[in-house]
Amino acid sequence: MPDKMTFQTNVKTHDKANIDQYAFFLGGLNVTRQALEQYDPLKTGFGRIFMIRKPLFVDKQIPTKLAKFKHVLEYANIGVEGLQNITLDSNPLTGGYTNRQMDIPNIAKDDQTSFTIKTYEFSGSLMREVIQYWINGVADIQSGLSHYNGAQIPVCQANQTAEFIYVVTDQTGTNVEYACLFANCMPREIKLDQFNYSAGDHNLVQMDIEFTCTRYMSPQINNLAQGLLVKYGILMNSLNFHSGMNFNTLMGDGTGSTYNVETGKLTRASTSGQQVLDNEVQRISDQYNASYAELNKYPLQGRAGYENSGEVATP
Repeated sequence: MPDKMTFQTNVKTHDKANIDQYAFFLGGLNVTRQALEQYDPLKTGFGRIFMIRKPLFVDKQIPTKLAKFKHVLEYANIGVEGLQNITLDSNPLTGGYTNRQMDIPNIAKDDQTSFTIKTYEFSGSLMREVIQYWINGVADIQSGLSHYNGAQIPVCQANQTAEFIYVVTDQTGTNVEYACLFANCMPREIKLDQFNYSAGDHNLVQMDIEFTCTRYMSPQINNLAQGLLVKYGILMNSLNFHSGMNFNTLMGDGTGSTYNVETGKLTRASTSGQQVLDNEVQRISDQYNASYAELNKYPLQGRAGYENSGEVATP
Protein backbone atom coordinates (compact mmCIF):
# COMPACT_ATOMS: atom_id res chain seq x y z
CA MET A 1 0.00 0.00 0.00
CA PRO A 2 1.57 3.34 -1.02
CA ASP A 3 2.25 6.03 1.55
CA LYS A 4 -0.18 8.93 1.85
CA MET A 5 0.67 12.61 1.32
CA THR A 6 3.11 14.17 3.81
CA PHE A 7 4.88 17.49 4.28
CA GLN A 8 7.64 16.11 2.02
CA THR A 9 5.24 15.49 -0.88
CA ASN A 10 6.19 17.23 -4.18
CA VAL A 11 9.86 17.53 -3.18
CA LYS A 12 12.75 15.15 -2.63
CA THR A 13 11.84 12.16 -0.49
CA HIS A 14 13.90 9.24 0.76
CA ASP A 15 14.02 6.64 -2.02
CA LYS A 16 16.47 4.03 -0.73
CA ALA A 17 14.27 0.93 -0.86
CA ASN A 18 16.75 -1.46 0.77
CA ILE A 19 17.81 0.65 3.73
CA ASP A 20 16.43 -1.92 6.19
CA GLN A 21 18.74 -4.63 4.84
CA TYR A 22 21.95 -3.09 6.20
CA ALA A 23 23.23 -2.76 9.76
CA PHE A 24 24.74 0.69 9.16
CA PHE A 25 27.22 1.28 12.02
CA LEU A 26 26.51 -1.77 14.16
CA GLY A 27 29.14 -4.47 13.80
CA GLY A 28 31.57 -2.12 12.09
CA LEU A 29 31.37 0.32 9.19
CA ASN A 30 30.43 -1.25 5.86
CA VAL A 31 31.31 1.01 2.94
CA THR A 32 31.04 -1.44 0.06
CA ARG A 33 29.16 -0.16 -2.97
CA GLN A 34 25.87 -1.86 -2.09
CA ALA A 35 25.93 -0.43 1.42
CA LEU A 36 26.97 3.02 0.25
CA GLU A 37 23.92 3.13 -2.01
CA GLN A 38 21.83 3.25 1.17
CA TYR A 39 23.99 5.85 2.97
CA ASP A 40 22.59 9.19 1.86
CA PRO A 41 23.06 11.63 4.76
CA LEU A 42 21.44 15.04 4.54
CA LYS A 43 23.88 17.80 3.65
CA THR A 44 22.58 21.34 4.19
CA GLY A 45 23.88 24.80 3.35
CA PHE A 46 22.23 25.23 -0.06
CA GLY A 47 19.52 27.80 0.58
CA ARG A 48 17.66 30.27 -1.62
CA ILE A 49 14.99 32.82 -0.80
CA PHE A 50 12.45 34.50 -3.05
CA MET A 51 10.31 37.57 -2.32
CA ILE A 52 7.09 36.48 -4.01
CA ARG A 53 4.96 39.44 -2.88
CA LYS A 54 6.28 42.97 -2.41
CA PRO A 55 4.95 45.56 0.06
CA LEU A 56 2.42 47.27 -2.18
CA PHE A 57 2.85 50.88 -1.07
CA VAL A 58 6.65 50.68 -1.34
CA ASP A 59 6.38 49.16 -4.82
CA LYS A 60 4.08 51.99 -5.93
CA GLN A 61 6.34 54.75 -4.59
CA ILE A 62 9.91 53.51 -5.24
CA PRO A 63 9.61 50.53 -7.61
CA THR A 64 13.17 50.73 -8.97
CA LYS A 65 14.81 50.88 -5.56
CA LEU A 66 12.60 48.09 -4.23
CA ALA A 67 13.46 45.91 -7.24
CA LYS A 68 17.17 46.36 -6.43
CA PHE A 69 16.52 45.62 -2.75
CA LYS A 70 14.63 42.46 -3.68
CA HIS A 71 17.39 41.33 -6.04
CA VAL A 72 20.07 41.76 -3.37
CA LEU A 73 18.03 39.75 -0.86
CA GLU A 74 17.59 36.93 -3.36
CA TYR A 75 20.99 36.84 -5.08
CA ALA A 76 23.50 38.56 -2.77
CA ASN A 77 22.50 37.15 0.59
CA ILE A 78 25.09 35.28 2.62
CA GLY A 79 22.71 33.45 4.89
CA VAL A 80 19.17 32.96 6.15
CA GLU A 81 18.84 32.42 9.89
CA GLY A 82 16.27 32.17 12.65
CA LEU A 83 14.33 29.04 11.71
CA GLN A 84 12.64 27.61 14.78
CA ASN A 85 11.61 24.07 15.65
CA ILE A 86 8.01 23.01 16.17
CA THR A 87 7.36 21.82 19.70
CA LEU A 88 4.58 19.67 21.15
CA ASP A 89 3.09 21.03 24.35
CA SER A 90 1.49 18.65 26.79
CA ASN A 91 -0.66 18.68 29.89
CA PRO A 92 0.51 16.66 32.92
CA LEU A 93 -1.77 14.02 34.41
CA THR A 94 -0.79 12.97 37.90
CA GLY A 95 -2.17 10.43 40.32
CA GLY A 96 -1.53 7.57 42.71
CA TYR A 97 -0.01 7.51 46.18
CA THR A 98 3.32 8.57 44.68
CA ASN A 99 1.77 11.25 42.45
CA ARG A 100 3.43 9.92 39.31
CA GLN A 101 2.99 11.88 36.14
CA MET A 102 2.24 11.22 32.51
CA ASP A 103 2.00 13.76 29.71
CA ILE A 104 -1.06 14.14 27.48
CA PRO A 105 -0.40 15.91 24.14
CA ASN A 106 -1.99 19.34 24.01
CA ILE A 107 -1.01 21.45 20.98
CA ALA A 108 1.89 21.65 18.53
CA LYS A 109 3.40 25.14 18.55
CA ASP A 110 5.27 26.84 15.73
CA ASP A 111 7.29 29.56 17.44
CA GLN A 112 8.52 31.03 14.16
CA THR A 113 7.80 34.76 14.49
CA SER A 114 10.81 36.16 12.64
CA PHE A 115 13.72 35.27 10.36
CA THR A 116 16.88 37.07 9.30
CA ILE A 117 18.44 37.55 5.87
CA LYS A 118 22.16 38.34 6.04
CA THR A 119 23.70 40.43 3.26
CA TYR A 120 26.06 43.36 2.70
CA GLU A 121 25.18 47.02 2.42
CA PHE A 122 26.09 48.83 -0.79
CA SER A 123 27.62 52.26 -1.25
CA GLY A 124 24.71 54.67 -1.41
CA SER A 125 22.93 52.72 1.37
CA LEU A 126 20.60 50.83 -0.96
CA MET A 127 19.33 48.44 1.72
CA ARG A 128 18.92 51.00 4.52
CA GLU A 129 17.17 53.45 2.21
CA VAL A 130 14.41 50.98 1.33
CA ILE A 131 14.01 49.70 4.90
CA GLN A 132 13.81 53.22 6.33
CA TYR A 133 11.26 54.24 3.69
CA TRP A 134 9.22 51.10 4.38
CA ILE A 135 9.14 51.49 8.16
CA ASN A 136 8.57 55.25 8.08
CA GLY A 137 5.55 54.81 5.79
CA VAL A 138 3.99 52.33 8.21
CA ALA A 139 4.89 54.07 11.48
CA ASP A 140 6.29 57.57 10.98
CA ILE A 141 9.45 58.04 12.99
CA GLN A 142 8.27 61.49 14.23
CA SER A 143 4.46 61.32 14.34
CA GLY A 144 3.87 57.59 14.72
CA LEU A 145 1.16 57.77 12.04
CA SER A 146 0.74 55.54 8.97
CA HIS A 147 0.79 57.57 5.76
CA TYR A 148 2.60 55.28 3.23
CA ASN A 149 4.77 58.29 2.31
CA GLY A 150 1.95 59.71 0.21
CA ALA A 151 0.85 56.57 -1.63
CA GLN A 152 -2.86 56.82 -2.34
CA ILE A 153 -3.88 53.35 -1.19
CA PRO A 154 -5.73 52.23 1.95
CA VAL A 155 -3.62 51.72 5.05
CA CYS A 156 -3.94 48.05 5.98
CA GLN A 157 -1.66 45.15 6.83
CA ALA A 158 -1.97 43.58 3.37
CA ASN A 159 -0.57 46.71 1.68
CA GLN A 160 2.51 47.04 3.89
CA THR A 161 3.87 43.50 4.19
CA ALA A 162 5.85 41.14 1.97
CA GLU A 163 5.88 37.39 1.49
CA PHE A 164 8.85 35.09 0.93
CA ILE A 165 9.38 31.46 -0.02
CA TYR A 166 12.50 29.95 1.52
CA VAL A 167 13.99 26.88 -0.17
CA VAL A 168 16.76 24.52 0.91
CA THR A 169 17.99 22.12 -1.78
CA ASP A 170 20.17 19.05 -1.76
CA GLN A 171 23.75 19.38 -2.97
CA THR A 172 22.67 19.30 -6.64
CA GLY A 173 20.88 22.62 -6.23
CA THR A 174 17.89 21.25 -8.14
CA ASN A 175 15.97 19.11 -5.66
CA VAL A 176 14.05 20.72 -2.79
CA GLU A 177 14.75 19.28 0.66
CA TYR A 178 12.68 21.84 2.57
CA ALA A 179 10.45 24.78 1.69
CA CYS A 180 8.26 27.18 3.61
CA LEU A 181 6.26 30.35 3.08
CA PHE A 182 6.97 33.37 5.26
CA ALA A 183 3.90 35.64 5.29
CA ASN A 184 3.13 38.96 6.99
CA CYS A 185 6.77 40.08 6.70
CA MET A 186 8.10 43.49 7.70
CA PRO A 187 11.59 44.63 8.63
CA ARG A 188 12.06 45.13 12.36
CA GLU A 189 14.99 47.52 12.45
CA ILE A 190 16.60 50.44 10.64
CA LYS A 191 20.31 49.77 10.99
CA LEU A 192 22.32 52.95 11.64
CA ASP A 193 25.18 51.80 13.86
CA GLN A 194 27.39 51.22 10.79
CA PHE A 195 27.92 54.99 10.77
CA ASN A 196 29.76 54.98 14.08
CA TYR A 197 33.29 56.30 13.65
CA SER A 198 36.57 55.00 15.03
CA ALA A 199 39.97 56.10 13.70
CA GLY A 200 41.57 53.46 11.52
CA ASP A 201 38.42 51.33 11.12
CA HIS A 202 37.12 51.10 7.57
CA ASN A 203 35.02 47.97 7.51
CA LEU A 204 32.54 46.45 5.12
CA VAL A 205 28.99 46.68 6.42
CA GLN A 206 27.08 43.45 6.91
CA MET A 207 23.32 43.81 7.20
CA ASP A 208 21.35 41.33 9.30
CA ILE A 209 17.82 42.20 8.18
CA GLU A 210 15.25 40.72 10.54
CA PHE A 211 11.68 40.32 9.26
CA THR A 212 8.54 39.50 11.20
CA CYS A 213 6.77 36.45 9.82
CA THR A 214 4.24 33.67 10.13
CA ARG A 215 5.41 30.36 8.65
CA TYR A 216 3.45 27.91 6.52
CA MET A 217 4.47 24.51 5.12
CA SER A 218 2.52 22.25 2.75
CA PRO A 219 2.90 20.09 -0.38
CA GLN A 220 1.49 22.97 -2.45
CA ILE A 221 4.20 25.32 -1.15
CA ASN A 222 6.75 22.60 -1.92
CA ASN A 223 5.51 22.57 -5.49
CA LEU A 224 5.84 26.34 -5.78
CA ALA A 225 9.39 26.15 -4.42
CA GLN A 226 10.40 23.56 -7.00
CA GLY A 227 8.95 25.77 -9.73
CA LEU A 228 10.88 28.82 -8.49
CA LEU A 229 14.16 26.90 -8.76
CA VAL A 230 13.36 26.13 -12.39
CA LYS A 231 12.19 29.67 -13.21
CA TYR A 232 15.18 31.37 -11.60
CA GLY A 233 18.03 29.04 -12.54
CA ILE A 234 21.63 29.84 -11.68
CA LEU A 235 25.07 28.71 -12.86
CA MET A 236 25.68 25.18 -11.60
CA ASN A 237 28.53 23.98 -13.80
CA SER A 238 31.63 26.17 -14.08
CA LEU A 239 32.16 24.78 -17.60
CA ASN A 240 29.23 26.99 -18.57
CA PHE A 241 30.72 30.18 -17.12
CA HIS A 242 30.70 33.08 -19.57
CA SER A 243 33.23 35.89 -19.29
CA GLY A 244 30.81 38.53 -20.55
CA MET A 245 33.03 39.08 -23.58
CA ASN A 246 32.86 37.66 -27.08
CA PHE A 247 35.63 37.26 -29.61
CA ASN A 248 34.58 39.99 -32.01
CA THR A 249 34.27 42.53 -29.19
CA LEU A 250 37.69 41.60 -27.85
CA MET A 251 39.33 41.83 -31.28
CA GLY A 252 37.64 45.08 -32.27
CA ASP A 253 38.93 46.08 -35.69
CA GLY A 254 41.37 43.17 -35.66
CA THR A 255 44.50 45.31 -35.20
CA GLY A 256 47.11 43.29 -33.37
CA SER A 257 50.66 42.05 -33.56
CA THR A 258 52.58 38.85 -34.12
CA TYR A 259 56.13 37.76 -33.35
CA ASN A 260 58.42 37.73 -36.35
CA VAL A 261 60.87 34.83 -35.93
CA GLU A 262 63.22 36.32 -38.55
CA THR A 263 63.63 39.75 -36.97
CA GLY A 264 62.76 39.00 -33.33
CA LYS A 265 60.35 41.92 -33.35
CA LEU A 266 56.62 42.34 -33.08
CA THR A 267 54.96 42.97 -36.42
CA ARG A 268 51.76 44.94 -36.51
CA ALA A 269 48.95 43.45 -38.55
CA SER A 270 45.37 44.42 -39.26
CA THR A 271 42.67 41.96 -40.20
CA SER A 272 39.17 41.13 -39.05
CA GLY A 273 38.80 39.52 -35.65
CA GLN A 274 37.20 36.48 -37.19
CA GLN A 275 40.05 36.03 -39.65
CA VAL A 276 42.55 36.14 -36.78
CA LEU A 277 40.61 33.41 -35.06
CA ASP A 278 40.36 31.32 -38.22
CA ASN A 279 44.08 31.62 -38.86
CA GLU A 280 44.98 30.71 -35.27
CA VAL A 281 42.63 27.74 -35.17
CA GLN A 282 44.01 26.49 -38.47
CA ARG A 283 47.58 26.91 -37.25
CA ILE A 284 46.91 24.94 -34.07
CA SER A 285 45.07 22.28 -36.05
CA ASP A 286 47.93 21.91 -38.54
CA GLN A 287 50.46 21.70 -35.73
CA TYR A 288 48.47 18.98 -33.96
CA ASN A 289 47.99 16.96 -37.15
CA ALA A 290 51.69 17.14 -37.94
CA SER A 291 52.66 16.02 -34.46
CA TYR A 292 50.14 13.20 -34.50
CA ALA A 293 51.32 12.00 -37.91
CA GLU A 294 54.94 12.03 -36.73
CA LEU A 295 54.05 10.07 -33.62
CA ASN A 296 52.26 7.39 -35.62
CA LYS A 297 55.43 6.61 -37.58
CA TYR A 298 56.69 4.67 -34.58
CA PRO A 299 55.41 1.37 -33.21
CA LEU A 300 53.71 1.32 -29.82
CA GLN A 301 56.75 -0.12 -28.05
CA GLY A 302 58.92 2.62 -29.49
CA ARG A 303 56.63 5.36 -28.29
CA ALA A 304 56.46 3.78 -24.86
CA GLY A 305 60.21 3.54 -24.81
CA TYR A 306 60.49 7.20 -25.71
CA GLU A 307 58.10 8.25 -22.96
CA ASN A 308 59.96 6.18 -20.36
CA SER A 309 63.53 6.91 -21.33
CA GLY A 310 63.29 10.47 -22.60
CA GLU A 311 65.12 9.46 -25.77
CA VAL A 312 63.86 9.22 -29.34
CA ALA A 313 62.93 5.62 -30.13
CA THR A 314 64.22 4.01 -33.32
CA PRO A 315 61.42 2.97 -35.70
